[in-house]
Amino acid sequence: MHSGRANCSLTFYPSFFKIHMSSSHHSTWAALRKAVNRGQLSQARSAYESLSTTDVDRPLLRRLVRLAGSSQRRADYDFLKRVLEEMPRRFQQRPSPMEYNALVAASGQHEGPERARGVMEEMKRAGVEPNLYTYNLLLNCFKKHGELAAAETLLKAMGPIEPDAVTYNTLLQLWRQTDEGDRLFAFFRDQVKVADVYTYTIVLDAAMAYDAPEQGQRAFEALLKQPKLDTAAMNTMLRYKSGDVEACLALYRRLRCRPDQKTFNILLDACLKQGEDAQAMRVYEEMKKKRIRPDEVTYGTLIDAKKRACDLEGALELLEEMEIEPSGRILNRLVSMAKEATTEQLERLARTIEPYESRLDRIGSNAWMGIMARLGRSEKAQAVYDRVFRQRPPDVVTFTHLTLAYINDDRLDDALDIYRVLRDDHRHQGRVKLDAPFYSTLIASLTSLKKSERTASERLQMALRLFGDMRSLGIQPSRHTYTALLHASGQYGDGYVLEHVHGLIKVDLFLDPDTALYNALMDAYNRTGDGQTVLDLWQQLMASSEVAVDPASVSIVLDSCGHNGYPERARSIWRELKQAGFELNANNYNSYVECLCRSAGREGWDQALALVKQEMSRPGRYRPNQPRMEAKTVNTLLGFARKKGLEKEVMEELESWKKEL
Repeated sequence: MHSGRANCSLTFYPSFFKIHMSSSHHSTWAALRKAVNRGQLSQARSAYESLSTTDVDRPLLRRLVRLAGSSQRRADYDFLKRVLEEMPRRFQQRPSPMEYNALVAASGQHEGPERARGVMEEMKRAGVEPNLYTYNLLLNCFKKHGELAAAETLLKAMGPIEPDAVTYNTLLQLWRQTDEGDRLFAFFRDQVKVADVYTYTIVLDAAMAYDAPEQGQRAFEALLKQPKLDTAAMNTMLRYKSGDVEACLALYRRLRCRPDQKTFNILLDACLKQGEDAQAMRVYEEMKKKRIRPDEVTYGTLIDAKKRACDLEGALELLEEMEIEPSGRILNRLVSMAKEATTEQLERLARTIEPYESRLDRIGSNAWMGIMARLGRSEKAQAVYDRVFRQRPPDVVTFTHLTLAYINDDRLDDALDIYRVLRDDHRHQGRVKLDAPFYSTLIASLTSLKKSERTASERLQMALRLFGDMRSLGIQPSRHTYTALLHASGQYGDGYVLEHVHGLIKVDLFLDPDTALYNALMDAYNRTGDGQTVLDLWQQLMASSEVAVDPASVSIVLDSCGHNGYPERARSIWRELKQAGFELNANNYNSYVECLCRSAGREGWDQALALVKQEMSRPGRYRPNQPRMEAKTVNTLLGFARKKGLEKEVMEELESWKKEL
């Protein structure tokens, strides 16, 4: 019995082994099939190692090759090469054109065009003829690497294989990216036999880039005839028509392709560049309605439009409603809009930008420092300088902002410390060269800010010190610089400084005084109570053949006559101006009315009232070519009437005028 059982076992063992092996073989191919179906390449590679060389599932191997060829990983590319090498000896299968094509594409991606070309040559030596797809793959590889000559050679080598639209499109793209516009158009005209939507899109884009209107119109018309257009083609067509907003929008409605971000960015740009702001807002609302999320280009386009319109408020509102984090480019645009901003707007801009200030580039950081300087935030400006410009070379604009920040923060000693270092560096031919804008900006700040009386004198003295250094360094002061100093000397009533600056103006050979400078001189002398010098300057201005009197000049000289007791001279000036046909404005009339009213007694006041009645238009009684009566006019007459104790009837009449205003 024992022997029988033993014999029985031996008898059935070979049959059992064969069944076990067959089952193992099928389970391995099943594992491979499962992994390939799921796109799990690492599991597929493991299953591949255990495959039997009999009963080969050829379609499954083909799918494995396709999966490995689509991978971006170098290890999977090496596996792909191994599979194709092993197919003839391990599975007794010769790779097909499809499998070689997968290797051509992967070789081009991982090793470059030379290796991809080598695979095609190996393909030929193996007796497998390259097909159209092979050539297209290799052409695409040449395109990615910008190898124009190799692509042209390969086109000639195609022989009897007829190129298709993909072939032509790849070559057209290659000429486009290598900036060969003439060759692109010649190839399209003479050799392209098959074209599709993408072909005409490439040509239309090139026509816009190389200013080829004839080729552009042909490509555009060809696209209009295509039964199906994609979004990319529509966007190119919209750019082509973007010079005409109505035509561009009409084309968009007609094509009815699915729009994307680029579509709406093109439409917005077209509207805003041609001043169609209302239309742009409708496009923007439609974009949001279609739930297409605005991107950086969208917001950048809208903010650029706000910048052109000097609408900082609108730009800030856009920034606050942005659905994405603002990029450095958008923030740079915003800070560059601060030049004409009010203090309130600067405060709002500072609050909005501050969380993202690290994204600003060097130019944007300079502008950001300028905002901090204008707001007098010296510590913040210093922090930006330390963070950005200790690593990157600062320029004179950077130091202008830094010094200005301390001046506007009323930290004059700190500002002077920075300035002295810069001045000494300039004298020793250092890296920073001070210029006229640097000095003009600082002097203007020192002379225009309304600070306490305690610091007023210090600020004026510092301004004079900078002005003196400016001249000693051979930096030519501008009219603006002189005007700032004159304004300050007048505001502070400093006749000594005024005469000093006036003297420098007289000897400055490079300065050609203009009307604004004369006006600043007259205003400063008026404020220091030197009416005679004001009259002397007026005479110089009237006698000049190069500088003309303007309405501001007239008001200044008349104000000076009134305050300094020259009513008769004011009457003479008024007559001269009337005889010369000078166009006097309401402000000139107000100055002259006040000047007459300041005369002793009642005569001047009566003359002022008569002048107003005869030559100014009252509310509801507008007369052409006459300035309108203003509240200031009536208030001046009323105020002096009270001082002079005039009759009740006169006062009542003036009160009635005031109500009319």
